[in-house]
Amino acid sequence: MAITQDQIVAIKYKASVDSDIIDQNMGDEAPLFFMYGRGQMMPGLESRIAEMNIGDSSDLEIPASEAYGDYNPEAVQSVPKEHLAHLELHEGMVLQGQDENGQPVMVVVKEIQDDTVIMDHNHPLAGKDVSFSVTIEEIRDPSPEELEMGLAAENQQEHDHSGGCCGGGKGDEGDESGCGCH
Repeated sequence: MAITQDQIVAIKYKASVDSDIIDQNMGDEAPLFFMYGRGQMMPGLESRIAEMNIGDSSDLEIPASEAYGDYNPEAVQSVPKEHLAHLELHEGMVLQGQDENGQPVMVVVKEIQDDTVIMDHNHPLAGKDVSFSVTIEEIRDPSPEELEMGLAAENQQEHDHSGGCCGGGKGDEGDESGCGCH
């Protein structure tokens, strides 16, 4: 039985890049809930679990193009150092900002020169294939409220605008791996 559009799916997973674990919720942690087909998970993961059932486990290889995207050398820019004078910069530092549409973006300080700072707008894992070990814990139809909100009930509290966490990008803010919902 295939997972269908808008169903609520709960998974336990371990994600790694080059044998380094970048994110996981194995063990006693709660599963990750998401609404299937809404772009809340990386496309390659969603497409590969589509035919799985509750209790199924699989090891999956997600190519970079279906994970965090291919590395785009044109996404590197030089910024006058004076524009960032209020920050104590160091190479490898991840800055968070907003794009022209107000969406959150991560930028990595790639190099600090005399008068300019080289900024990389690629996701830190762009160009990297991602390996997943995943188990399907639950598949269910959404409630009318979940369908209206576009979120699993288990995630709605953290997206409550009364001070909870509002995620962005391909993962939770502050989580460079970005394996969670967005």
